[in-house]
Amino acid sequence: MERTPEEQRRRRIGIILVAAALVLFAAQMVALALGSLEVSGLIFLVFVAGWFVLRSHQRRAGG
Repeated sequence: MERTPEEQRRRRIGIILVAAALVLFAAQMVALALGSLEVSGLIFLVFVAGWFVLRSHQRRAGG
C-alpha cells in the first residue's frame, strides 16, 4: 500500500523527533559523566518542554 503525502510527512517528522531525542539523551549522559549538571539540567528542560509541545499538538490535531 502506498502512503499518502501526509503519512509520509508524519513519518519523516517522527523519525527526526526520535533521532533528536536519542542525540539529546546521549548528550545528557555525556554531560552527567563529565559532571556538568547545568548542561544536563538544560537538556532535561528541553525534554520536558518538548513533551508538553507534542502533547499540545496532539490535542489540537484531535489525536
